[in-house]
Amino acid sequence: MNVQRDNLGLKALLLLLLPLVVGCHSSGNDLSSAQRLSFDVVDSLLGPVYEVATARKSFHPPVGFVPIPDSLFEILRTRFTQEVSPEGMIEFIRFFFDEQHSSGLIVSTVGGLNLTADTSTFIDRYRQAVLAEYGNDNVKVGDYWVDGIYVKNFVITDSMQVRFQLLCLSSEGDALELQYVVPRAVYATMVKSLESSIGTLKPLYQGG
Repeated sequence: MNVQRDNLGLKALLLLLLPLVVGCHSSGNDLSSAQRLSFDVVDSLLGPVYEVATARKSFHPPVGFVPIPDSLFEILRTRFTQEVSPEGMIEFIRFFFDEQHSSGLIVSTVGGLNLTADTSTFIDRYRQAVLAEYGNDNVKVGDYWVDGIYVKNFVITDSMQVRFQLLCLSSEGDALELQYVVPRAVYATMVKSLESSIGTLKPLYQGG
């Protein structure tokens, strides 16, 4: 193992994956206008299924995206918790990294947020925070349903990166946040993999 390379990789991964997450409470939201989408999922572009028990949801990361070692994950989770969610509302579940394309995926949950409660205030403040961080011209906002899961989708583009930031809510479990981050230089070759991964979102039912 090359320690110097690993240290550089840790710094690069931290900068790549540092998420924007917002803690706030919620009230009232009309989700009826969101379309129900069916993605063209290409199985060969997907890795193994990943289940998030507390969110009652599962999905397949893109092929080549592998969980980082537990030792590195604990370092990053501690750093992110201190800097992003000291109140503990956001729980960082897993970080995936694609070394070939220098791309990453952050998996986190938002405790106590689901479709059994009103959500408009949270979603609106989340949207405002994303727009404030990245600028209106760099963010495209949309929403849709995937297999009974409501997804608020942000596509954030700058000169270096493209970020797909998804807030996924269902009637069971915590909200799931997925953040796919890829260098802009490889985005065109990665977009089908990202869309295939998003298309595999499914609810986890009790006993199933």
